[in-house]
Amino acid sequence: MNKIFILLLVFTLGFSANGQVAIPGTDLSIKMVKARKIGVLSVQFGGTYLINSGKDNKRVQIRLKVRSENGEETPFDPNKLSLVSHEYKARFSVSEVYFATFFRSKGFQMLTTNNTEKPIFAKYDPSVPNTFDDFSMTGFKDCPIDLNFGTNRKPITHTIYFRPNTIDKNVLDVFFVVPNGLTSGEIYFGNTLISEINIRP
Repeated sequence: MNKIFILLLVFTLGFSANGQVAIPGTDLSIKMVKARKIGVLSVQFGGTYLINSGKDNKRVQIRLKVRSENGEETPFDPNKLSLVSHEYKARFSVSEVYFATFFRSKGFQMLTTNNTEKPIFAKYDPSVPNTFDDFSMTGFKDCPIDLNFGTNRKPITHTIYFRPNTIDKNVLDVFFVVPNGLTSGEIYFGNTLISEINIRP
């Protein structure tokens, strides 16, 4: 019985009573609500774009509850989110992120690292860093979203990321493109583990 109590105590450390995970050094807390594979017939109302996963990959939706603990609008950087797979020894960046409202009137502007032949849905703003690169993990490959707007012979590669926005108490739908065989992983914000996840193949 004592061993069970100790395990439960360790498991709950770092979590608030309602399951929100406090992010050190910020006024933010995050809770994972659900994780699911997105089928080819899924519809994204109000979305201005979606990233085609291709035949070897799948799109995964993660729904998060994000809250400002001080009750005021707080900066939120979605580029600090990642899906980590121990099976693939890989760390995947966000492909799409939306506020989970029907009309999605508030969102995160997509940015690109390349100022050459920019896609119509992305802006180039070098003043906004891609913070996904700041949280690499030893032994894991970083997998950003790289889109080729050129050809195989003359590629024009754009690494996409997002402009931070403010949050007070919101639900976010976050998407990742991962290998078809990936069935489990972990969601991180920076160096903080938010939740383990399971996804059907």
